[in-house]
Amino acid sequence: MFTDRAHSRREFLTGAMKAVSACIALPSIGKIFAEEDPYDAITVASPVKSVIFVNMVGGMSHVDTLDPKPDSAFAAVNSSIAGVRVCETLQKSAAQLSSLNLVRTLRSEDGAHDFGQHLVNTGYRFTESQGFPDIPSLGSVVAYARTRKDTGAYFPSNIIINDRGRGGSAGFLGVKYAGFHISNPQRGIQNLIGASQLSSERLTRREKLLEILNEDFFRRNNPQAYNTWKQMFESALSFMNSDRLSVFDLGLMPAKLKASFGDTRIGNAFALAYRLAEKQTPFIQINIGGWDTHNNNRAKVAEICRDLDPALATLLGELKASGLFSQTLFVLVSEFGRTPDAGGKDGRDHYPKIFSGLIGGGALVKGQVLGETDAKGEKPLKESWHLKEFLSTMHRAAGIDPEAQLTSSTGRPFSLSPRETRYISELF
Repeated sequence: MFTDRAHSRREFLTGAMKAVSACIALPSIGKIFAEEDPYDAITVASPVKSVIFVNMVGGMSHVDTLDPKPDSAFAAVNSSIAGVRVCETLQKSAAQLSSLNLVRTLRSEDGAHDFGQHLVNTGYRFTESQGFPDIPSLGSVVAYARTRKDTGAYFPSNIIINDRGRGGSAGFLGVKYAGFHISNPQRGIQNLIGASQLSSERLTRREKLLEILNEDFFRRNNPQAYNTWKQMFESALSFMNSDRLSVFDLGLMPAKLKASFGDTRIGNAFALAYRLAEKQTPFIQINIGGWDTHNNNRAKVAEICRDLDPALATLLGELKASGLFSQTLFVLVSEFGRTPDAGGKDGRDHYPKIFSGLIGGGALVKGQVLGETDAKGEKPLKESWHLKEFLSTMHRAAGIDPEAQLTSSTGRPFSLSPRETRYISELF
């Protein structure tokens, strides 16, 4: 006989409903009877409050930047890591390299841009993410982990600077964690008037008009779409009241500091990333395109790095000088590398077999070079790491358990990193 009928009945119903949920994939039932908050289940200890993620869109040539070879288009220069050289295209950044770690033997199987960008923005190969049509981006996962319990005024927790089409999808995590795009960092946020600049009567009239329009929208559309738009409106209204809006105004930076980043699109992007890191924004992504150098490789790489080098060097130097490096994780990577052999022409094709990346900050060790390539930069001489492992390392360093799971919109368990993906333990 049961000694506590109410307690035992509750245990029976909880177990039964969990079983039903598992069999017929009802995510709402599973959440009602969840024994622990999924937020707590995916986080691990980390001092990191912000991630700055630099995505070199198009495939950065490793032999013309971080892994110089005799056939590189540029000369090599010494870095601040003893015995380690990089290309002269990153001469200023070379002096800051000891604050980071250089991984020279990354690899993947995806040599097409769309597949490579899917991997670099989600941590999943496209073929591995089938069955998850609403897979969240890396930035959305970090934003979810860091701000899910926040109850204050809305402020974007996942900000993407430049190139709207690369990254930012929140998938099943919801629109709250989607990427907030800044297409031109110099201009900041356009078409936004702070709520303090409008009278309460005017705001009330606008809200009532929107409510009327939303009621009509609700009648003609499904409730989920209505709820999404309602959440977006509420977030926008809250954003208007944010006391952090000034962070997007680069004109408020000290003139000398702003100038050191460079008055270029890339320089302004890095300057804004620094200001956002000061405000502990969870995920800041900078997209830098132009790396698809099938022709005119030398001139194109030189043009990009002319703006990139001072911006990167200044960012790393300021993070270190301000003490923010201990709470900021910096990551730089591309979807693949470029062919080391230019084939007698000034152009390099897609090359996912080997490429380079940078990672550092937070509690990671620093000043390490992991992996070594052969004399041409075509294959590893020692160990290599899949791009999935590099991104899983980013998760772990940012305070997210890469082996943890969430529940997708269809009720399926979703692992934050693909099964059996390790992280680079040498960095911890």
